[in-house]
Amino acid sequence: MQTAEWTLPLTRQPESWFCNVVWGGNELALETFTMPGLDGYLLSVPCADKRAGGDIYHVTVCNHGVFSKFLLIDVAGHDDAAAHISSRLQQPLARLMSELGNAAILEELNGNILASEASGSFATAAAATYNHWDRSLTYAYAGHPYMLIRRDGRWQMLPECCAGPPIGILGDIHYFENEIMLDGEDWLFLFSDALLDIKRSDGTRPGFEGLIELLNQIEQTEIGPFYQALVETLVALNGSRRFADDLTLFLLRQQPTARGLPTRTANAVRKLMMRWMKRKEPRCSTPLPVFPQTTG
Repeated sequence: MQTAEWTLPLTRQPESWFCNVVWGGNELALETFTMPGLDGYLLSVPCADKRAGGDIYHVTVCNHGVFSKFLLIDVAGHDDAAAHISSRLQQPLARLMSELGNAAILEELNGNILASEASGSFATAAAATYNHWDRSLTYAYAGHPYMLIRRDGRWQMLPECCAGPPIGILGDIHYFENEIMLDGEDWLFLFSDALLDIKRSDGTRPGFEGLIELLNQIEQTEIGPFYQALVETLVALNGSRRFADDLTLFLLRQQPTARGLPTRTANAVRKLMMRWMKRKEPRCSTPLPVFPQTTG
C-alpha cells in the first residue's frame, strides 16, 4: 500500500475477525473489520512517509470471540529512533494480549522499557477489552489521551478513575482497570496524540475540545462514511497528507442488540454468568455525564 492510498475510500469488504486473531504492527496500515459485537476501522500512518513508525497497534480476538482486545502504544519521538523501540516492544505482545488484563499488560510493558531501553525512553499506551457476553469495556491508560465514546449522538471523553504515568517512567507502578457498560449502539475512538497536535493554518492546535467538536460535526451515521469523512477532515485540517507525528486511530461501533426472544434470552444468561464470574475483580467505574435531550 502506498501512503497516498489511505486517503481513498475503501472498496473491499470488512475482514471477519471472530476467533484466535492476533494481529498488529508499527507500519502503514488500513483495515476494516467486523468482530463479535463490534465493527471497526484501523488506520496507522507513520510520519514523513516512513515505512515504520513509533505507534504500535495490536488487536486480539480470543476465547471463541468473547473478548476483543485493543492496544495502542505511542513511543515518545518519531522517525527511526521511535520505530526501533516500537519494533522491539512488539515481540511479547501476542503473549501479553492473550494472557493478561489491560492493567497487567501496561505493567509488563513498563518493565520491558525500563529493563531494555536507553534511559529516557518512554511511551504512552492505552489497552482496552470488549466483552461480547456482557457488552462491557474494560480499559487502562498509561499517560495516553483518553478514548472517546459516542453515546446518544454526542462524543465525550472516556475518563479513568486514577491516572497512571507513561510506561518507562517509574518502576514498580500499578495501573488501574476501568470499566463501563456499553449502551445500545455506542461508538469508541482510540487514537494517538497526533490528532490533538495537528497544527492549523493559524498556528493553533485542536486539542481535546477541538477534536470532539470536529467529531460531533460529522453527520454520517454509518461507520464507513463516518470514517471517510473523518479522514478527509483531518487531512484538510492538517493541510497535507503528511503529518508531523505518527498518526494511529481505532474507530469502533457497537453492533445493535439482536431483538429475537431466543437470542435476547441467551444474551441475558451470558451477561449474568459473566457478571458473576467478574464479581470479585477490582474495577473502577466512572459514570458518564448525562446530557439533556435536545428537541427539534
